[in-house]
Amino acid sequence: MKKEKFSEKNLKISAALPPQARKSLFWKRVLELLSTPARARPGVNLGRIAKHAKQGATIVVPDKVLGSGALSGKLTIAAVSFSESARKMVEAAGGRAISLPDAAASNPTGKGALIIK
Repeated sequence: MKKEKFSEKNLKISAALPPQARKSLFWKRVLELLSTPARARPGVNLGRIAKHAKQGATIVVPDKVLGSGALSGKLTIAAVSFSESARKMVEAAGGRAISLPDAAASNPTGKGALIIK
């Protein structure tokens, strides 16, 4: 039996992306990363995001964001899901924790966004 390429959760994310975003190379890459096996994409800690992101940046994580580490500035982080501690830490730092479809709707080209996996 052949395994499905997308999980049900990832299919919902893909279907929720606006048509304009689906044409963008940035969002095509995000969908490609979502199609990789779950074992190949472990969660991303806030410490890793803080190390690579600049103040006010938009970060896209094609997996779950975990609460290990600290954020020092305002970031907009879009991810498949967030742990409860990660969401609280992002909001305490003055940032926003949003879903991937919301990020695609606000930035359909992906310009200025950074993928951290």
